[in-house]
Amino acid sequence: MDEDKCALCGTPASPGAQYCMACGEAIIRQKQAAGQQPEGAPTYAPSLEVERAGATLSCQGVSIRFVAQLVDVIILGVVFWILGFTGAGTITVDASAAQVSISPFFGLLIVIDVIIAFLYFTLLEGRNGQTIGKMLVKIKVVKQTDNSSISYGEAAVRTILRIIDLIPFIFAPYLLAAVLIWSSEKKQRLGDRVAHTVVVQS
Repeated sequence: MDEDKCALCGTPASPGAQYCMACGEAIIRQKQAAGQQPEGAPTYAPSLEVERAGATLSCQGVSIRFVAQLVDVIILGVVFWILGFTGAGTITVDASAAQVSISPFFGLLIVIDVIIAFLYFTLLEGRNGQTIGKMLVKIKVVKQTDNSSISYGEAAVRTILRIIDLIPFIFAPYLLAAVLIWSSEKKQRLGDRVAHTVVVQS
């Protein structure tokens, strides 16, 4: 039988022998029972692999996400500031007459600013899970179930719900988001919970 011969010199091997009596080469027995996996061979378990991969991606908390958000706000602030030079957002205050005049295009400028902010977060996070701020601090948004990339729809849900996460708007913006993150096992703000996403290391 093939498995009872030395693969190097062809000398017949005794049953159970580990090495060839003639040349000392290790005896390799290749024949296996039908459907039987070689002893010690690794088994492939996709579900465990996914679980193991997910375990290496830790959910990120308030501090690092605040830094990313601050960078994004600065970038959007610069864009809004440049748009302000168009004169559409002019507000004139006449102290002597106690009158305030607002440009008729002021409302349009606000709408444009909101659209730009919506597209900024939605398109960037929908494309690769990262805004510029998230890229700098090396975090990204992924699906909660399998850590895969999120869709534009999920990114849009996260962006729209930023309006609620911003509460209270004036005194402490994103305070509600911070509280929700602190109270969540997977550190999810409202947008994450509804869209079923998490923020992890990239």
